[in-house]
Amino acid sequence: MRKLLAVLCCAFVTTIAVAAPVSAAPDGTVPGLTGAAARAAAGPMAEKFRQLRQPQSLAQRHTFWGPEPQLSSGADGVVVTQSITPGLRISNTSDVVYAPTMKPTGHSCIEVVTAYGLGEAAQVWAWDWCRSVSPAKVVPIDSAFLATYTSTVNGHPAYTVQEVRTSSSGNSWTASLRNVKTGAWDTLFSQSGSDQSSLNEGWDIFELYSTRNPATGNAYYCSDARGAVFESSSLQLRIAGRWVAASPSNSPLRPTANPRPADYDCSTLRFDVPSPNSTWRVTV
Repeated sequence: MRKLLAVLCCAFVTTIAVAAPVSAAPDGTVPGLTGAAARAAAGPMAEKFRQLRQPQSLAQRHTFWGPEPQLSSGADGVVVTQSITPGLRISNTSDVVYAPTMKPTGHSCIEVVTAYGLGEAAQVWAWDWCRSVSPAKVVPIDSAFLATYTSTVNGHPAYTVQEVRTSSSGNSWTASLRNVKTGAWDTLFSQSGSDQSSLNEGWDIFELYSTRNPATGNAYYCSDARGAVFESSSLQLRIAGRWVAASPSNSPLRPTANPRPADYDCSTLRFDVPSPNSTWRVTV
């Protein structure tokens, strides 16, 4: 969930064959907490989202990296496969890692977040950008989630999420997860209204709030997540009714194409883009 203004660029898209993304209504519903229960489950991690436009503590660094689908692409949907690290715990109680976290371009209502930190176990959120501006649904990444929504992708568990605009009238959006047991798309959350993020671009990024450990010179997450892989793969945009691969032209990497580990307070970080810009990987 990021808050820096992006520079719009001209879009060039390459069509690809797609089997998984669909525009039909999902067949089921992802179980999870909603309303006040969702906000309570997300706890302090949700407050970090609300603080994004406020001055940040000099002791804590807010950084991100990844492709940002541009408004000029005309995309009204995204589908992507997101890695998870179920056992990850962040030792510093002020720090949080949102990775990957995805919001389509086109003033979409929902951000789908993989969240770790602040004393909480790993979770998937549907963040409502159009009405409550809060975690509207929180799903724990537990054994049931792993069995129902994940498969092994490049050696680690991952879930596939699709978010599409279902109606231009009222700006209605639906986010869904691929159920690996049934092959159906299960609804995670639907919302309509006006996007309150005040950003035109979308994002599919590695994002964190980190504090440097003076004993090591690295942020606490750097040792907590040692050996972990944060990966987003097969990112596709729905443009004029067709699914196309994210590319450097329609989804440039921000804030830079060549990030430095020092800027993320983790000397062991590796940034890779196996398929520009539809697949990215951050290895700790």
